[in-house]
Amino acid sequence: MSGAPGKTAREVALLLADIGTLLELNGEDTFRARAFTSAARALEGVDADLVALARADDLTSLRGIGSGIAKVVREYVLTGTSSLYEQLRSTTPIGMYELLRVPGLGPKRIHTLYQELGVDGLDALEEAARSGRIAAVAGMGAKTEAKILEGIDFARSSRQLRRYPEALELAVRLLGWLQELPDVDAVEIVGALRRRMEVVDRVELVAASGNPARVLEAFRGLQGLQEGEHSADEASLVLSDGMLARLRCVKPARFVAAVVWETGSADHVSALAERAAALGGSFSPDGLVLQGSAKRPGDEGILYEKLELQYVPPELREGLGELDLAAAWTVPKLVELEDLRGTFHCHTTFSDGKATLEEMAEGARERGWAYLGIADHSRTAGYAGGLSIEQVRKQQRDIDRYNRSRAAEGFDFRLFKGIESDILSDGSLDYPADVLRTFDYVVGSVHSAFGLPREEMTRRIVRAAKNPFLTIIGHMTGRLLLTRDAYAVDVEEVLRAAARSGAIVEINANPHRLDLDWRYVRDAAELGILIAINPDAHSVTALGHVAFGINMARKAGLEPRQILNTWPVEEVAEYFAKRKQKS
Repeated sequence: MSGAPGKTAREVALLLADIGTLLELNGEDTFRARAFTSAARALEGVDADLVALARADDLTSLRGIGSGIAKVVREYVLTGTSSLYEQLRSTTPIGMYELLRVPGLGPKRIHTLYQELGVDGLDALEEAARSGRIAAVAGMGAKTEAKILEGIDFARSSRQLRRYPEALELAVRLLGWLQELPDVDAVEIVGALRRRMEVVDRVELVAASGNPARVLEAFRGLQGLQEGEHSADEASLVLSDGMLARLRCVKPARFVAAVVWETGSADHVSALAERAAALGGSFSPDGLVLQGSAKRPGDEGILYEKLELQYVPPELREGLGELDLAAAWTVPKLVELEDLRGTFHCHTTFSDGKATLEEMAEGARERGWAYLGIADHSRTAGYAGGLSIEQVRKQQRDIDRYNRSRAAEGFDFRLFKGIESDILSDGSLDYPADVLRTFDYVVGSVHSAFGLPREEMTRRIVRAAKNPFLTIIGHMTGRLLLTRDAYAVDVEEVLRAAARSGAIVEINANPHRLDLDWRYVRDAAELGILIAINPDAHSVTALGHVAFGINMARKAGLEPRQILNTWPVEEVAEYFAKRKQKS
């Protein structure tokens, strides 16, 4: 399963990033490690046939790919493996991978701790920190040691977790492999991944077969994987990176019930079972039985219908009152990816983006969108190439020029002038009022001073929410999934302030963020707050991150009209204009 050639640019980028990390963990030349990391970033937004380039020995035509890295990429895309990667993996203690999950502990520091103290895993790290030995290492100190101790519990709690797209990529590969088996009649991804949870601890699938035993035997025999627990109708495997994969295989007549049951959540299927019992029957992984006869529904919709319920999409099956809606036939018509007509939080080469303004615009237009909002970093974000006032004016002239040229060519597409303004420590926005007034909209985000006390951080963002120049609150809690916890903030109080002021709340669709959390998005919707799904895109390819934001919006039960991006361009422009009038 792992040896097939034809790797995507994203897969190659992940490999190069891993190699860069491994080189640093092994204490190799920093320049070489950074070259791999830079090449990985350059490939993230590339849409090219890497196999064709490899066969033509033309990979160096890609930006950031030198001759040495081209050899690594060529081997990987043509053979499916990388000898350099495998060699580095074999010389790196497995426990050092866990250390990368400790916030603030990068590869270089991990190598230093390994060399100086023999730290090769979380247990050794904790012992060194508690004994005070880390504070004595040059360049560390007592504060670093304290932060490491705080981060160890976080690292342990996230040990077996994966972000949605990473787990989905694996699940899709397993799904494709199972579909090729002659004994498999049908197969479905289930569990938390099918419910589109932002983070999952395993990949789960259900297959239908006339010979389940043979399918399970083949699954257990996958090369490169460690066998886990198994029973008569299921098998579990521990993958090489520690991820758990589980397959349940049943006879075709049991498939639909098994898919519903294994999709979960536990609260949802328990409520379904209670519903069946109230109707004088039963529901279990083996099937639905009503009034003394077994029902073999051909699809999930029929199963819900037999229970006198409206169909509940998998994203809503969390035991949060969705069956009450289903019983009343008032399940919302959830937003779809196709409902989006544009997005607003996007970066260009004016700040830290990888694509020009024109390239981002054309990428959005090729998606069939009617508009795109450009929101580069503001001047305080110097680390991200934040725009000076002069650069703001130049970009706005470029946007005007682009809009005029496209209109003259007969294209119905518009660029909006935005900015991602830092919310400063006192809650004010970057730039003076006369500059803020020139934007169509302003995304306000916290990028600094994450350690403020909860009350102070809350006051900071509440003050920003009240600012008439602020249009959208960006990534409200600052979390980075499996990397950094949210900073301390009273989200409910911020939402109440947003509801009063009319500020929009962002679902930052970058899969590393997915912030605001969908659970809070439910609260925002109840307060009548308008939502924007923004990819925080730094490349044309990253515009596609909106799909992950759609997942979160669907989990929050949102319908299209509750999301600004689904509105026609004229309504969006009118909304922005009215918002500006309040300033």
